[in-house]
Amino acid sequence: MANGWIHAVIDLLAYGRPYFDLHKEKDKASKTLGRYHRKIDHEWYQLFGKEWTFDDPFPFRLKDKISKIRNIDGPAEAEKQMAFVDHDYVDKIWDELSSQEKKYWEGFFVWLIFKPKILKEWTGVDVLQGKIQRVIDGCRVWENCPKLKFEYIRLCKYVKVVKNKSEILQDMIE
Repeated sequence: MANGWIHAVIDLLAYGRPYFDLHKEKDKASKTLGRYHRKIDHEWYQLFGKEWTFDDPFPFRLKDKISKIRNIDGPAEAEKQMAFVDHDYVDKIWDELSSQEKKYWEGFFVWLIFKPKILKEWTGVDVLQGKIQRVIDGCRVWENCPKLKFEYIRLCKYVKVVKNKSEILQDMIE
């Protein structure tokens, strides 16, 4: 299972927001159930091989559901739903990685999170100004997202603790 901070970094890259609390809440049962926590709040994970595969991780039924959420509750709610579902997708991918591959990706995400210039240029997330680049009606625009600065600082503090506890991660990013 990928750690919550990894989910948060991936969401920062994909959506411009880390959704750290969403992932923390989703994995809450891991405190008591350990690796078996995916029986709770991980419906998409449980449907692997039945409704989705790595070749088709987000089939029409799911896209249609998210589209309906967007139309009824707005784009912010649709994005939260996407983060909720992609959590299970990332967990499934993470299960397939070797220990060495997991450590590689952890090192990459630790390195990347502390590179705001790269985040802005590569992913369109300006964590220092609190802006997210979006494509709306075919045009690239920068949306203000004041919460982003706080969320980014919070995630960086958390990742710094993770890095400082791991000699391997410290060596990888130096």
